[in-house]
Amino acid sequence: GTSGAECEDFIQSIRETAWKEGKLQDALWMANFAFLHFSGHALKWHSDLSPDVKQDWDKLEKALLERWPPPADESDSEKAQVKKLLLLSPRQIVI
Repeated sequence: GTSGAECEDFIQSIRETAWKEGKLQDALWMANFAFLHFSGHALKWHSDLSPDVKQDWDKLEKALLERWPPPADESDSEKAQVKKLLLLSPRQIVI
């Protein structure tokens, strides 16, 4: 993607897949899974990252958000996230 909104969607899709696979606490697995989905400019950007960022989802997520910042109007995005959380059953929420 090329926008902050697409970046947020990408991050959320990686998190959702990790949750479904029971890998939400596995930063290396999440970073490697994300790598499989980079292409074009994002793939080039990723190839220039240091190995410690490439292999740690928390660092990679931060780098993604620095490169493709969220939209200026975060209030709508935050409202959507809250709405999404409210639709989850208590068993689905992992803290």
